[in-house]
Amino acid sequence: MHNANQYVSQSTNVSDFLRDSKYIILFYVLGDFLTTAHALNYGFEENNFLAAVMQNYGVGSLLILKVLFIGIVYWNYSMLKEADSKWTDLLWGLSRKVIAFVGLFLVVNNLMVIFMECSLVQILHTVAL
Repeated sequence: MHNANQYVSQSTNVSDFLRDSKYIILFYVLGDFLTTAHALNYGFEENNFLAAVMQNYGVGSLLILKVLFIGIVYWNYSMLKEADSKWTDLLWGLSRKVIAFVGLFLVVNNLMVIFMECSLVQILHTVAL
């Protein structure tokens, strides 16, 4: 009976994680993957590591890397929930918002490449100089 309770607890943990990380999945995983796959028709990947991986294994490898990243985020989520510290909610909330914001930034950057043929990164680099 202990194993059944552990399985139910673990599946509840996964569903809570998926609910909490919906914006990470929407922007960082799906949004960035889809817009990157489309934006590659208009430019090139600026991240040298990702460019090499996609050149050797195809664009689908980006999605695999993002799913692996979600696995790491889930591990982080699990460790924070088990720690039961007063900081866990703050750390999880902050980390999920930062990752979702990075995903939103990447989506906007890719959309600018698609529609304006200029990336947000290029504009920010130009302004900084």
